[in-house]
Amino acid sequence: MFSGKLTNYLPKWLLETAIIFFVAIIVLLTIIWLFEKKYQDKIYPGVWLGQYNLGGLTANQAKQLINNQTDKINQQGINFSYQNSETIIYPVVASFAGDLAYYIIGFDNDQAVNQAISFARGHNIFINLENKIKALILRKKIFPLITLNELKIAKNLRDKFSQFEQPAQDATLIIDQTSISSALQSQITQEKLGKIIDYQKGINELKFNLSQLTNKSIKLTTKTDYPKIYKADCLNIEAKIAAALNLAPLTLTYEKQSWTINKNLLADWLALKNNSTTTNSDKIIIGLNQTKLEEYLNKEVAVKINQEPIDAKFQFMNGRVTEFQASQDGIELNITATINKIEEQIINNQTGEITLVVQLSKSAIHTENINEFGIKEIIGIGESNFAGSPANRRHNIKTGANTLSGLLIKPNEEFSLNQALGKIDKSTGYLPELVIKENKTIPEYGGGLCQIGTTMFRGALASGLPITMRRNHSYRVVYYEPAGTDAAIYNPWPDLKFINDTNNYILIQSRIAGDKLFFDFWGAKDGRLVEQTKSTIYNIVKPGPTKLIETLDLPIGETKCTEHAHNGADTYFDYQVTYPPGEIYSVRNSCPENPKKIIPDCKPTTVSQTAAWDKISNGVKTKKFSSHYVPWQEVCLIGVEKLSTENNTATTTPISPTE
Repeated sequence: MFSGKLTNYLPKWLLETAIIFFVAIIVLLTIIWLFEKKYQDKIYPGVWLGQYNLGGLTANQAKQLINNQTDKINQQGINFSYQNSETIIYPVVASFAGDLAYYIIGFDNDQAVNQAISFARGHNIFINLENKIKALILRKKIFPLITLNELKIAKNLRDKFSQFEQPAQDATLIIDQTSISSALQSQITQEKLGKIIDYQKGINELKFNLSQLTNKSIKLTTKTDYPKIYKADCLNIEAKIAAALNLAPLTLTYEKQSWTINKNLLADWLALKNNSTTTNSDKIIIGLNQTKLEEYLNKEVAVKINQEPIDAKFQFMNGRVTEFQASQDGIELNITATINKIEEQIINNQTGEITLVVQLSKSAIHTENINEFGIKEIIGIGESNFAGSPANRRHNIKTGANTLSGLLIKPNEEFSLNQALGKIDKSTGYLPELVIKENKTIPEYGGGLCQIGTTMFRGALASGLPITMRRNHSYRVVYYEPAGTDAAIYNPWPDLKFINDTNNYILIQSRIAGDKLFFDFWGAKDGRLVEQTKSTIYNIVKPGPTKLIETLDLPIGETKCTEHAHNGADTYFDYQVTYPPGEIYSVRNSCPENPKKIIPDCKPTTVSQTAAWDKISNGVKTKKFSSHYVPWQEVCLIGVEKLSTENNTATTTPISPTE
């Protein structure tokens, strides 16, 4: 009765409007509910990666699509050309031994999928709704995380195309050495414009194309190369040369050692330099040829001064930590600072001895309190099998294992395997293996070290440590089965990193038994429980046919092939660490306090562990380690008498500066 009276007082149009409004709200909420129901486990419409519409796909479907495109790029490579010459840059550099294959272009496909599936989720409802509407109208563009080794790519391009360049020539000082003792004879050559290939422009185009998941061919272009020193700016240069030579002989000193620089040697070092000082108004001054001086300092001086820092190394025997390698601080000649100091003295016409600039580098681990490190027992063991490895690979595995054995990892420290291994070359005892670049085989160092990386990764997992950086190999390698539990390393990237989040030092000890490599992680058990599932392997993809590359490096008709073809696949395993009740293991902002224990050199970590885990809840941390392996086609070099046209380097004449 009341409602009837109310309707009598309400205008009909207002009542109808209210009904329409409430019906519209119900319809809108129903549409939103149906929309959310449809895309509950899918990417919202309007989300694009490059030219690919990811809307409506599940995470697995999107990952499969992205993997297919990146696999295509990995196998086909990217064509770069200039005039009639071309080269193909492959994201993965192939090797004959298998594990030395490494990325110069890497795709983080999981990151792209996570970016797509998390779009318009996680904010408040109104922001989410706004983002969904914008995506439907304007498209939401996401971009894959791509890592490029630009230095390697640029070097490969220069190796192929530098024959077509004519770099600019600076005005150059030439001193007649035969006349130094009498009248000074010098001349300055005329500068010249040049033309060079704009490699950075090509690399920038490559970055854009890869962000769109395409491997379009790239035509390189040239740019004018301008000299930095002009003859017209060289005023009163003869007097400046004479003044500089009158400073000879110069004496370089360090402690009780000395090196004499006579007039002839100094004359060879003199060079025209742009003036960067504020005490002289001349555009061009007399300075030093840094390349020549650096070569002299490295060959004649640094070898008598430099001393590498040596970390103390330890072993666990009879219940005690004992030292088997004493620590030693390092000394290194600071080449750049020394050159600047010598040059400054010449520019300012100063005589007298020049004290060399050296820098001290402290060893990371010292020997004090070695039995107060809290090391009691094995907390985890990493193991891998390298059966079938050739002699060079076995040698490198042993060399790398010996380098790491006895190292201590401090509490809170983020351990970097690349940093711990240090320089990888002949000087540190490693042997080279062959990789394929263009149509040639090139020796490179690093074969076998991924066995070290894989074994160390497994040891860190077994010890329950948070992994902050790890990348799988580009394709499956027999040495690292089961698939998905490997870790590729190649200096400077990729690297293997993990955090020692225990209250104690961790001691690494290596051992080799037959064809097996072990890393024993010694420390103190704190009650954490580690669980790791077996690898799940799926999305098996057959490789393409064998690819033949003509070469002049092999006898005619002879072939030499990389590791046999491998199926592509995706894998994952789950990793869970449950910490004991009452213990909090997260990002440490201070060193642990324990009056019964001294922890030398302990430093708070600045590395966040958040990225190391997918989920952290009530003392339980979980991580899904996913790996994608590209289908690997066998690559074979075949010896020929003459390269065919498509493989041959064009003999086009170099660029003319006037073009």
